[in-house]
Amino acid sequence: VFDSWLSSRHASADKYLFPGCIDALDAVRQQHPDAIIGAITNGRGNPLYMPSVKSFFNFCVSGEDEGVFPKRKPDKGIYEAALGTFFNLSEESLESLNWIHVGDDLANDVGAAAMAGAKSIWLCVEEEESDLPSWNTATKEELESRAKLNDSAKAHVSKKIKHFNELESAIMHVLT
Repeated sequence: VFDSWLSSRHASADKYLFPGCIDALDAVRQQHPDAIIGAITNGRGNPLYMPSVKSFFNFCVSGEDEGVFPKRKPDKGIYEAALGTFFNLSEESLESLNWIHVGDDLANDVGAAAMAGAKSIWLCVEEEESDLPSWNTATKEELESRAKLNDSAKAHVSKKIKHFNELESAIMHVLT
């Protein structure tokens, strides 16, 4: 049952990619052919199992992976595990590595990746302040903690984009 769910999850994610995602990945791959492109996720979504994007990715690290769990975003350990996929890094060399993390979550992607040494591009597809869905079960304390993490992360945004068609120029901005 789990394998069936996971297969359906990948098929659905492949079908409902962010608009412009494939064109943006293609542009990055063409402009930076030696770049290592990876996915870092807390969940089970893995682009290596999504036909439309798998050719763009070199790796995927999940917070569910053996050797990573329980170091899930925003824990620095998941980023260290991802970088360790291609590099044998000490903490000192981690800080000198030139890497860019693109994410849609201020706290988990932008702030956490920056704390691990990344330059961060924030894909802000929605308004920063949005109403919570009716099914949200977060406590008041959790919401307040998340708001503080988000506020702190804003200082680490190297570039903010609202659509993937802005990604290549954002990367060039960050690299210069």
